Order: sequence, then structure tokens, then C-alpha cells
Amino acid sequence: MNTLNFYKKDGNLYIFKNQPVFISILSLFFIVIAILTFKDVRILSFVLIALVVLIVINFFAKKFIIDMDRQTVTGKHSIFVPAQTYPIQDFANFEVVATKYWGLITTNVMLSIHFYVDGKKKRLTIGQALTHKGIQKMVNETEDIMNINQEGNERNRPL
Repeated sequence: MNTLNFYKKDGNLYIFKNQPVFISILSLFFIVIAILTFKDVRILSFVLIALVVLIVINFFAKKFIIDMDRQTVTGKHSIFVPAQTYPIQDFANFEVVATKYWGLITTNVMLSIHFYVDGKKKRLTIGQALTHKGIQKMVNETEDIMNINQEGNERNRPL
């Protein structure tokens, strides 16, 4: 495995690095709107500032950890959702969801990982990017860490 771009390695623990660019741009956008509307619509400004605070708190609460010693994946989407842990052996697939503006311009791409636990489909969000290329790199790095594509692995898929 080459150098890790999306994860921080701590022994056999791989911790996903949250990407602050998207959150920073979104927060800055809302703060600018709050400042511009402060004189006219003060309540909207306070709501937008509260939203920015919630976005920032959520950014620091979000986590995605791959523990290769215990063979588990742990994820926490937000402050409102408790952390969930699933065994790697229950891994099903990755899902990429792209948001397009006017059906043409990709504005956001999100990567999720799916597990089948007790016959039910469970999902954890891994990360976001602005392009499919960034998400593909994220998928490749996550597959390498989880040893999904190694020979002799029951989850081995052709590349």
C-alpha cells in the first residue's frame, strides 16, 4: 500500500481524515448570507449562524475508523446518531451518490459503504468529494486497507 491520502494510520487502526474544504465553503457561504441579511431579516441571520455552529460541531463529531485488529468498521455520521460498528466480513459494496446541478455539473459526490447484518442492509458514510476521481481514489484506498481485493480473500473481486 502506498502513502495514505484519506486515512491516518495508528498501528492497525485507520482513521478517516475529515475533509474541511467542503464544510469551510458551506459555512462561509452561510455566514456571508447571515451578515448580508442581518439588518433586514435578523431572525434568518441568527438561524444561519446557528446552522453554521451545528455544521462545525457535526464536522468534529463525524468519524470513520477501520480497525484491522478487530476486523471492524466504525462510523458516526453526526452528533445525532450513535456510533455504529460492523464486521468487515459483512461488507457488501460501496455506493457513490453524485449531486448534479441542472443535470450537468457535478457539485458533490458522496461515498458510502454497505453491510448486510442479520439480513438487513446497513450503511455508513465515508466521505465526500467534488469529483468522481476523488471518490474513486477514496474507494481504492479503503479497499486496500480492508484487503478486499487480495488473492484468496472471499470478497475478492476482479479489478
